[in-house]
Amino acid sequence: MSEDKYFEDFVALKKEYDEFIYIVSHDLKSPMRAISNITNWIEEDLGDNVNKDILDNFGLLKNRVGRLEKMMNALLELSRVNKLETKGDAITLLEMIKECIVMAEVNTSVKIKLDYNVKELNVAILAKKMQKVFFELLDNAIQFHDKQKKNIFVTVNETDRMYEISVQDDGPGIVEEVRDKIFNIFYTVSSKDDLDTTGAGLAISKKIMETMAGKITYEAASPIGSIFKISWPKNNQLNLII
Repeated sequence: MSEDKYFEDFVALKKEYDEFIYIVSHDLKSPMRAISNITNWIEEDLGDNVNKDILDNFGLLKNRVGRLEKMMNALLELSRVNKLETKGDAITLLEMIKECIVMAEVNTSVKIKLDYNVKELNVAILAKKMQKVFFELLDNAIQFHDKQKKNIFVTVNETDRMYEISVQDDGPGIVEEVRDKIFNIFYTVSSKDDLDTTGAGLAISKKIMETMAGKITYEAASPIGSIFKISWPKNNQLNLII
């Protein structure tokens, strides 16, 4: 098989996969919504004449239905990554980072320090993709932190060919045994019952970076904490010079 033919088959297969994910997740949302509605109707019909165990079971059922709906939405979002933003308003990379930091620091227990070494301070990006990925990393650093005072360090660097953003925290870190799973769809280090999360954020972020010919990586910080890094080539079509 020629290289061109292999590439064409790969693109076609990937398109079919994305369409399959979209159809399945979209079509399953209707019956999930119906189950939620029926559960509410049964609760209303029962009124106050029901014991605590039954009420608890109804709460558990609605919780699981809600989680499934969030998972469906995550699958839909994953299937739409390639359709995100091919044109639009540009914003400088540092402006985008600073806007996300302001939003994250609404939580007063969070302190974020920004350090950058970027020569081309006027580099701009079409912000939606990068903003989504960067804020995901900030949000994870906050959400999965185990201390009352949360310190996060953001560093922006460039090489001859690449831009790189790293997000480091001083939280508990991720044990080595599960580090190869954290970018899998719906995988969470903590129990989904403990945190309101589907575990899809890093998988979506990874796919977004791949559409930019970039990557996202994890490494353990020393002595404690996590470092997530995203990098992408300077010649990417989402980069602009203004």
